[in-house]
Amino acid sequence: MPHRFAHVCLDCRISLKLARYDERGGERGHRCPRCREALVCAGDAFAAPPRRDVDAWRVVGALLAAGVDFRQACCGCGPGYRPRTLREVRERTERARRTGEPLGRALRTPQAARVPMAKVA
Repeated sequence: MPHRFAHVCLDCRISLKLARYDERGGERGHRCPRCREALVCAGDAFAAPPRRDVDAWRVVGALLAAGVDFRQACCGCGPGYRPRTLREVRERTERARRTGEPLGRALRTPQAARVPMAKVA
Protein backbone atom coordinates (compact mmCIF):
# COMPACT_ATOMS: atom_id res chain seq x y z
CA MET A 1 0.00 0.00 0.00
CA PRO A 2 1.47 3.38 -0.98
CA HIS A 3 2.32 5.97 1.64
CA ARG A 4 -0.58 8.40 2.07
CA PHE A 5 -0.37 12.16 2.54
CA ALA A 6 -2.97 14.70 3.59
CA HIS A 7 -4.21 16.73 0.63
CA VAL A 8 -6.25 19.84 1.41
CA CYS A 9 -8.67 22.15 -0.33
CA LEU A 10 -8.34 25.53 1.36
CA ASP A 11 -11.54 26.89 -0.22
CA CYS A 12 -13.74 24.00 1.01
CA ARG A 13 -11.65 23.48 4.19
CA ILE A 14 -11.40 19.71 3.80
CA SER A 15 -8.53 17.27 4.13
CA LEU A 16 -8.21 13.86 2.47
CA LYS A 17 -5.52 11.18 2.94
CA LEU A 18 -4.43 10.14 -0.55
CA ALA A 19 -1.44 8.51 -2.20
CA ARG A 20 0.89 11.21 -3.47
CA TYR A 21 2.56 9.25 -6.26
CA ASP A 22 1.24 6.82 -8.86
CA GLU A 23 2.75 3.37 -9.58
CA ARG A 24 5.42 4.85 -11.87
CA GLY A 25 6.54 7.43 -9.28
CA GLY A 26 4.84 10.38 -10.96
CA GLU A 27 3.02 13.05 -8.97
CA ARG A 28 -0.74 12.54 -8.92
CA GLY A 29 -3.02 15.48 -9.66
CA HIS A 30 -5.80 15.08 -7.08
CA ARG A 31 -8.92 17.24 -7.28
CA CYS A 32 -11.33 18.36 -4.56
CA PRO A 33 -14.52 16.26 -4.62
CA ARG A 34 -16.59 19.39 -3.86
CA CYS A 35 -15.23 22.19 -6.04
CA ARG A 36 -12.97 20.21 -8.42
CA GLU A 37 -10.00 22.54 -7.77
CA ALA A 38 -6.51 21.05 -7.37
CA LEU A 39 -5.69 19.76 -3.88
CA VAL A 40 -2.50 20.86 -2.11
CA CYS A 41 -0.30 18.22 -0.49
CA ALA A 42 0.08 19.15 3.20
CA GLY A 43 2.23 16.19 4.30
CA ASP A 44 1.84 12.96 6.23
CA ALA A 45 1.69 14.56 9.72
CA PHE A 46 -1.06 17.12 8.97
CA ALA A 47 -3.95 17.33 11.42
CA ALA A 48 -6.80 19.31 9.90
CA PRO A 49 -8.49 21.97 12.04
CA PRO A 50 -12.28 21.89 12.38
CA ARG A 51 -14.02 23.04 9.21
CA ARG A 52 -15.75 25.91 11.01
CA ASP A 53 -12.42 27.33 12.32
CA VAL A 54 -11.78 29.78 9.48
CA ASP A 55 -8.78 31.45 11.17
CA ALA A 56 -6.99 28.12 11.64
CA TRP A 57 -7.51 27.33 7.95
CA ARG A 58 -6.08 30.77 7.08
CA VAL A 59 -2.97 29.84 9.09
CA VAL A 60 -2.73 26.54 7.18
CA GLY A 61 -3.07 28.45 3.89
CA ALA A 62 -0.30 30.89 4.86
CA LEU A 63 2.02 28.02 5.81
CA LEU A 64 1.39 26.06 2.61
CA ALA A 65 1.78 29.21 0.48
CA ALA A 66 5.20 29.80 2.09
CA GLY A 67 6.26 26.24 1.26
CA VAL A 68 5.97 24.93 4.82
CA ASP A 69 4.36 21.50 4.97
CA PHE A 70 3.60 18.98 7.70
CA ARG A 71 5.92 16.04 7.01
CA GLN A 72 7.23 13.72 9.71
CA ALA A 73 10.82 14.29 10.74
CA CYS A 74 13.16 11.39 10.03
CA CYS A 75 12.89 10.25 13.66
CA GLY A 76 9.08 10.09 13.49
CA CYS A 77 8.62 12.84 16.07
CA GLY A 78 6.33 15.03 13.99
CA PRO A 79 6.83 18.02 11.70
CA GLY A 80 8.24 20.37 14.35
CA TYR A 81 6.96 23.80 15.31
CA ARG A 82 4.21 25.41 13.23
CA PRO A 83 2.34 28.62 14.17
CA ARG A 84 -1.24 28.06 15.32
CA THR A 85 -2.68 31.59 15.29
CA LEU A 86 -2.85 34.42 12.79
CA ARG A 87 -0.98 36.60 15.28
CA GLU A 88 1.97 34.20 15.29
CA VAL A 89 1.96 34.15 11.48
CA ARG A 90 1.90 37.97 11.35
CA GLU A 91 4.77 38.26 13.87
CA ARG A 92 6.96 35.85 11.95
CA THR A 93 6.06 37.38 8.57
CA GLU A 94 7.03 40.83 9.89
CA ARG A 95 10.28 39.43 11.27
CA ALA A 96 11.10 37.83 7.91
CA ARG A 97 10.38 41.09 6.12
CA ARG A 98 12.56 43.14 8.50
CA THR A 99 15.52 40.75 8.69
CA GLY A 100 15.51 39.30 5.18
CA GLU A 101 15.14 35.80 6.60
CA PRO A 102 13.28 33.40 4.26
CA LEU A 103 9.59 33.31 5.15
CA GLY A 104 9.47 29.51 5.37
CA ARG A 105 12.29 29.46 7.93
CA ALA A 106 10.72 32.30 9.95
CA LEU A 107 7.41 30.44 10.11
CA ARG A 108 9.15 27.31 11.43
CA THR A 109 10.97 29.25 14.19
CA PRO A 110 9.34 28.68 17.60
CA GLN A 111 10.17 32.06 19.14
CA ALA A 112 9.61 35.23 17.15
CA ALA A 113 12.18 37.92 17.79
CA ARG A 114 10.77 40.99 19.49
CA VAL A 115 10.47 43.98 17.18
CA PRO A 116 11.95 47.00 18.97
CA MET A 117 9.56 49.88 19.47
CA ALA A 118 10.41 53.25 17.93
CA LYS A 119 11.46 55.90 20.44
CA VAL A 120 9.07 58.76 20.95
CA ALA A 121 10.83 62.13 21.13
